[in-house]
Amino acid sequence: MKALLYVIALLWIGWGTFVIVFTEKARDVFRRIFLTEKVRRLSVLPFAFGLVLIVGAFYNREIFWLVLILGLLAISKGVYLYMAPPEQSKALMDWWFFKTRPETVRFMGLIMFVLGIALFSYLR
Repeated sequence: MKALLYVIALLWIGWGTFVIVFTEKARDVFRRIFLTEKVRRLSVLPFAFGLVLIVGAFYNREIFWLVLILGLLAISKGVYLYMAPPEQSKALMDWWFFKTRPETVRFMGLIMFVLGIALFSYLR
């Protein structure tokens, strides 16, 4: 389980760095991967990440609260994407991929980077 938490931390560090450094390129890549008409299919990703984080929280007592809260947030995002009306989730995706300013996208990359670093440092 600790290995999966390492993978998640490294993914967040890598994605965050990619988003901060290559904002428009990252936005295009994520748009091609995640912009879909079937948003309910997308809900599986945050739900799975959340389950891994919650299970990992119980195996690593040192980072229990951090990982548990991140896991609960990820599961709630997955549930929201699954339960939200399709037009509302489509509007949210359109806003994120087409209307946000680059500074907002970089800030999200910074948050991903910091969360990845925090998780990685606590696992060591």
